[in-house]
Amino acid sequence: MIDPSDLLRRAAELTERADQEEDVETRERLLRMAHFYAEIAENEQWLAAHPASIDSLTKVLTPKSD
Repeated sequence: MIDPSDLLRRAAELTERADQEEDVETRERLLRMAHFYAEIAENEQWLAAHPASIDSLTKVLTPKSD
């Protein structure tokens, strides 16, 4: 698992670089990357708060009989 604070720090760095970038395409690319890092951090935080268990995975993967 990746530490979400590291990902958020990286997103902030990319956003800062984008703010200083003059080239529009490069700025947009940096902002997309920052957004991607923030999304990964959010997912990692959710996964840490909701760990998967064997029982929950079994329930998801077992077909329901109607």
